[in-house]
Amino acid sequence: MIQLYCGDGKGKTTAATGAAVRAVGRGRKAIFAQFMKGQESGEIKVLNELAGIRVLRSGEEFPFYTRMTEREKERLTEIHNRILKEILKALERKEADFVVLDEITHGCRFQVLDERLLERILDYGKGEAVEIVLTGRGPSERLLEASDYISEIACIRHPYEKGIRARGGVEL
Repeated sequence: MIQLYCGDGKGKTTAATGAAVRAVGRGRKAIFAQFMKGQESGEIKVLNELAGIRVLRSGEEFPFYTRMTEREKERLTEIHNRILKEILKALERKEADFVVLDEITHGCRFQVLDERLLERILDYGKGEAVEIVLTGRGPSERLLEASDYISEIACIRHPYEKGIRARGGVEL
């Protein structure tokens, strides 16, 4: 099955993290893949310490997409496609049965990944053997149609509106 956590509110990655922890707590083998993010965050630190969860992410920090050079966009696309290929390999070998694709909606919107690879991963979520969790703002019609669960997280108020930057242990 495929789950989608979307919307402009805080908590999409947190919800996906909780779902992955729950899955591993029940004996599933999880992959937590992050797209478009490179900075360290509290959830990644903890996920890296848990048995049963494999974390895949850039490890390199990039500016916001609108500030990237063409070379940075190419590099990010290479990284994202490598991550997608690693996920496919793990699914083919049955080394994972729970996959989080965090911020995948942005990777699709900005076309910094091969959507054919993503389609192959989503095919694994069509049954009940593999659970796939997608997160991000503004999902495409294709991702909405593919999803069995859709949860929209709305922003009513955010400290950023008052000039408060992301805080470690809360937003990071």
